[in-house]
Amino acid sequence: MHEKQRVAVEVSTRQAGLRAERTGGTVEEIPKPGARQGLGELRDERPDHRPEPLAPDRVEERKQAQRRERDRAQREADWEQFVRTELRELELRKNGQLGRSLGEPLPGESAAALQRLAHEDRRQAEQGMVSVMKNGAVSYKHVEELSQEDMPSRVAANRSRTTWLKERRDGWIASKERRS
Repeated sequence: MHEKQRVAVEVSTRQAGLRAERTGGTVEEIPKPGARQGLGELRDERPDHRPEPLAPDRVEERKQAQRRERDRAQREADWEQFVRTELRELELRKNGQLGRSLGEPLPGESAAALQRLAHEDRRQAEQGMVSVMKNGAVSYKHVEELSQEDMPSRVAANRSRTTWLKERRDGWIASKERRS
């Protein structure tokens, strides 16, 4: 017997067993694979027979299972997008993004301090380290150790960094306007 035939027979036998359980009959009463005439006769005996609709609780159960599966798939897609974004931002940091964002030193700032800050950020990026913020405290974690639970902590850390850079830039603009 060919492999495909064997698999088809196994599947048919399993289906016959399940049908026998459902109908309360025996497997012998279920038509054998290839017994098409018997199936036609069964169909002709009950032309008005339609499958019974699922019970309402079963319908709700199925909807909940589908919802859970959709939610799981969405969380997985969100996570994959998050990881891609983290890796892209890590590359930007490796290429000196912070140094470019900092620009010129503000009045009272040391150019050396800004260079150290940019160098440290680049070094951490090269090591694959990203900041996470929990309860207002910043710590660092390797990008490969991040989990879905870290997403809010990463968002908070990015928001804090962006806010600091914007406030610094606004201070730079204000000080430049005062000098003009």
